[in-house]
Amino acid sequence: MVPLHDLRQFLPQEISRDCDLTRLEAALRPVSLAKGDSLLRPGEACTLAGLVTRGCLRVFSPDPDGSERIVYFAPEGWCVADIDALVNGRPATLGIDALEPTELWVIDNPLPGLAESVLPGCDRLWRFFEEQALVVLQKRLIGELRRTASQRYLEFQALYPGLEARIPQYHVAAYLGVSPEFLSKLRKRLHHAGREKNQSVLT
Repeated sequence: MVPLHDLRQFLPQEISRDCDLTRLEAALRPVSLAKGDSLLRPGEACTLAGLVTRGCLRVFSPDPDGSERIVYFAPEGWCVADIDALVNGRPATLGIDALEPTELWVIDNPLPGLAESVLPGCDRLWRFFEEQALVVLQKRLIGELRRTASQRYLEFQALYPGLEARIPQYHVAAYLGVSPEFLSKLRKRLHHAGREKNQSVLT
């Protein structure tokens, strides 16, 4: 597990500079997940947000037909939370599980009126976790509305450098909203187009 003081490398400068993380030990707790373990299941109460320091989580939404739509991946440095469940006190609509052995620090929803003198920086860190998860969801929604499958795939590669080699192809396909067979053809087409472009530049 990444030591608590090493969390600074994953936090914005203003938070890592101003927050005494050693005094947050009462609010932060380490969680280790084996591959396939769940951090949150749909229908459960969601009272926490987390920051991944090692490994990769899958945040997904189940469909009525039993299939699952991957909302986003959370590799190192990414935050996870079910915002709707946290804000409205509803059962979780999202599931969060580990695609590989994963370590993260989680923070439980601070009680209303929690005094800063008791847990300095707790509310600020909690808001950072929530806000980062919300930013990811907004970008994901805009991408789904405006981009073709090819554009979404290229955006995935830019957003998650190196992750494609770490996780199964069917997870990438589920994230893009295509079949594994279509993804394989898409990769070949883009690879061929890239080779032709490089050859034209050389000639």
